[in-house]
Amino acid sequence: MSSKNDIDSIINNLSQNNYTFDENLLVKDEIELLKNRARDSRAIYGLNTPIGTNIFSFLEQKGDVVFQLQDFKKSDLDAMIIKYSAKSLKKYIVINSDKPLINQVFAAAHELYHYSYSFIESSLDSFVCSFSKNDKEEIKANRFAAEFLLPEEALRNELKSFLQFAEGKFSTTPLYKQIAFCFLLVAKYCIPLKAVLYRLKEEDISNTDYLLKHYDEVKKILLEFAEENVRVKELYSNKNVYINEQLYDLVPLLYNKGRLDDSTLNEIIKKFGLSESKINEGLVTDD
Repeated sequence: MSSKNDIDSIINNLSQNNYTFDENLLVKDEIELLKNRARDSRAIYGLNTPIGTNIFSFLEQKGDVVFQLQDFKKSDLDAMIIKYSAKSLKKYIVINSDKPLINQVFAAAHELYHYSYSFIESSLDSFVCSFSKNDKEEIKANRFAAEFLLPEEALRNELKSFLQFAEGKFSTTPLYKQIAFCFLLVAKYCIPLKAVLYRLKEEDISNTDYLLKHYDEVKKILLEFAEENVRVKELYSNKNVYINEQLYDLVPLLYNKGRLDDSTLNEIIKKFGLSESKINEGLVTDD
């Protein structure tokens, strides 16, 4: 079995760790490409805004993506992509169930970018597809996810509706109204507050540096609001009723169907620090 240090190393090196945004890293052409890719991806899956918590079922409908939940307690891990067999066409996106549901939604969109655009031919048979949390691909995946969940067109339509009841431009409306609008987008599009603030900044709707500087205070207000709003309360809970399978259910199932051999089974147990005895409980053997 893996030691705790081995597991920590895997989590740190093979996972998406804390979403980061850096609007200065991407040039105009790269941003336009990401917008087009987000738009194309929504079209491929036949999606209309908002997607929200439907993202898991929508992305699984074509049969090549399977979502799994795994509780990596006290970890910054949000998600990772794994492939259980070199011959399998399916990719399994493992979501950390210890994170709030709204993070899980964003992680799904983030990993969709990696699944669709980061894989290269030489890595198609890799057991674990890892993406450095600090490189440019991670920034692209974040921007893609934010665009995928809250496209520019939808954002501007929401703003237009909002400004019908507010005087002037968004930047000149009272701060509490700006915050209320951000909370509306969080709840309706299931997109994290920080991503909403960056979307407003990215689309030149408003410079949200002040809100970002006081992000912790604004987030605290949102969480207090969650106690009174059923939808927001769900988004900031860890419960995800939209994904059913667990690794401890899936791995024995694949083994029993002959999809995994002993060596691959042992590799999975080692890489993810799974309980060998718990896995064995579900295995069908000749003994």
